[in-house]
Amino acid sequence: MPPGGVKLAIMRLPINWLREFVDIPVAPEVLADRLTLVGFEVEGIEQVKPDFSGVVVGRAARVEPHPNADRLTVVEVEDGRRTYQVVCGAPDVTADRLYPFAPPGATISEGRDLKAVKLRGVLSEGMLLAEDELGVSSDHATLMAIPQDLPLGHDLAEALQFADVVLEVGVTPNRPDCLSVLGLAREVAALFRQPLRHPKVEFPEADEAIDQFAKVTILDPVACPRYAARLLVGLQVGPSPFWMRHRLQLVGLRAINNLVDVTNYVLLELGQPLHAFDFDRLAGGEIVVRMPRPGEKTFVTLDDQERQVDPETLFICDGARPVALAGIMGGQESEVVENTYRVLIESAYFNPPHIRRAAKRLGLSTESSYRFERGVDPDGVIRALERAAQLMAALGGGQVLQGRIDAYPNPVPRPRLTLRVSRTNQVLGTNYPMEKVESLLHDLHLPAIHLEGDTLAVQVPSHRGDLEREIDLIEEVARLGGFEEIPVTLPDGVVAMPRPTLPVRLGREAKEILLGQGFFEVVTYSFQSERLEAMLGGQDTTSPLYLANPLSEEQALMRTSLLPGLLEAVRRNTLKQNLDIRLFELAKIFVPQPGADLPREEEWLVGVMHGSRAEPSWHTRPEDADFYDLKGVVEKLLAGLLVRKVSFSAQDLPPYFRYGAGVLAEGETVGWLGELLPTLGERLDLPGTLLVFLLNFEALCRRAEAFPLYTPLHRYTAVYRDVALVLPENVPEAQVHQALHRHGAPWLEEA
Repeated sequence: MPPGGVKLAIMRLPINWLREFVDIPVAPEVLADRLTLVGFEVEGIEQVKPDFSGVVVGRAARVEPHPNADRLTVVEVEDGRRTYQVVCGAPDVTADRLYPFAPPGATISEGRDLKAVKLRGVLSEGMLLAEDELGVSSDHATLMAIPQDLPLGHDLAEALQFADVVLEVGVTPNRPDCLSVLGLAREVAALFRQPLRHPKVEFPEADEAIDQFAKVTILDPVACPRYAARLLVGLQVGPSPFWMRHRLQLVGLRAINNLVDVTNYVLLELGQPLHAFDFDRLAGGEIVVRMPRPGEKTFVTLDDQERQVDPETLFICDGARPVALAGIMGGQESEVVENTYRVLIESAYFNPPHIRRAAKRLGLSTESSYRFERGVDPDGVIRALERAAQLMAALGGGQVLQGRIDAYPNPVPRPRLTLRVSRTNQVLGTNYPMEKVESLLHDLHLPAIHLEGDTLAVQVPSHRGDLEREIDLIEEVARLGGFEEIPVTLPDGVVAMPRPTLPVRLGREAKEILLGQGFFEVVTYSFQSERLEAMLGGQDTTSPLYLANPLSEEQALMRTSLLPGLLEAVRRNTLKQNLDIRLFELAKIFVPQPGADLPREEEWLVGVMHGSRAEPSWHTRPEDADFYDLKGVVEKLLAGLLVRKVSFSAQDLPPYFRYGAGVLAEGETVGWLGELLPTLGERLDLPGTLLVFLLNFEALCRRAEAFPLYTPLHRYTAVYRDVALVLPENVPEAQVHQALHRHGAPWLEEA
């Protein structure tokens, strides 16, 4: 299951619709709890009730003109028990047809109670009802059409399933198969071990074949692995029957007309997005699936919006022009209109990443794109196509041409996974026998075959694109077996902390030493602004690494030095009148490597001193820290880290140093210390001296002793001597140390 915090898609599931696929032996509230326990969180339960009561199925036995009104008729209505006389103003009332009938005592829309009244001198005992009088729609022009096979006198709300319970089911992104009634019915069937029913699809075909009129060509089989089509003729556009409009309304979709509503109905029923083209508006009767050609940069979608497309947006085209954005939305040039006579139904499987990228670039998310970009069932393409053809022919009064087009050049493979029962029990902490695991998989429509030992082979069905590894099958066993069945145990075994590595140990030690010398550790951003980088005066030879999509101008590039961030921290402190500052940071910098995709990461230890040498006191005069204070800090730090053969050299200083020294360990430069140029302080509005040290911490770790070694006491007492040397002023102190150790060995211990 995806981790917590994932946004769920809401699938509104009418219980009456669900019952067509599977028997539900429990109440809706219990069903909601069980679905939640197996990973489909039910976020709400809505009770849908009719806006009327007492309305029954009535038959117009006889229709006669009203004796005192030209536009009224007198109708004898039967309800199976008695006959009523009704004055009706509907122009379409016909004898021997069934209509919604409200006898005296019934309540219709908006709480209106009926009673017998006289209309133009004729007694009217009730009403034959239009849709607005039942609260179904605003239509008042004609009487509501109802199926003619309903039992006479039966309660209309019950006969037409007005009353319903709708579950609002949260579906995780990895289960697009459950964004349909069929998908959730599979889960319910597995939960209660009930048989799953599929809609029965049968319809007659015309003598003419689809190949004589239509053609489908896939020019990009990677983006569109499968495209199927059916052609229907002799259709009439009109309103959908009440049962379809009612179900679409329950799930949150607006009814449009009988032909378009069929595509939306099958989408919700089977989870396969469809599209209906007005075949007479397709140039050449041809469908071509391709990428845009040069010059095709815009497309007008059904919502009358002009969309900017790029070369990777898949088009559905006719023989002359694009007619739809594949998997996202159709176009105005081929939509079903009032006089549509022939319809080509599209049912396809599109590459999920391709649709996801296209929808994101266009900023357009639809019911179809949401399902396509998460993956629909490639084997369900034909099932949905046949179901749509059946419904469209029945509701539109047309014929389905013989045969169908099914372009499927590269079938999508179905993986075969293995599942070890021992591994399942090890992960879940259960003790399921093999028969139990096989039974659970079978209930989930995951047929398993026993290979050898405790290993099962599972053929993954095409609608379960989320099953890719053994652990996915283990999760399915846990879901259906019940998470509450997994025993609660405490972890056993010895939990041992790993011994810190040398760099980690030295890093802790370095921080302790600096904290003991009055420094404070800071943590600055790994991203810096060009302004901070420019604090070095553009004299740093390392080119910064710019971010392609920075969050702000203040975080536009990755740092190549810790110094700019520390100087900015010093500036912020001085603005708050904190003038005596000692700060350090141990962190990584990012050095670009020419020809490499990623920068080289180096760990550095950088410190800054500014202000007084010590805290001011009433009996001491304040003195600014100088180079020798800084050098003492570094010497104590390196001695504490047991860095070998430390020396200092005044050569090869960074260009932004006024003066200073290079820090050497075993003859290799590992950093620098000194005073920064006064111009840097001026740019930061910092009075006084800025003293800094920059140490390559990785280089220090390579030259540090892992652990201090015990040295036995000397047999003889040490002898100390003061030696005064007169030397030229430009001779560095390090050179004197080297000479003393070179000539004093082996008796000289320390100088």
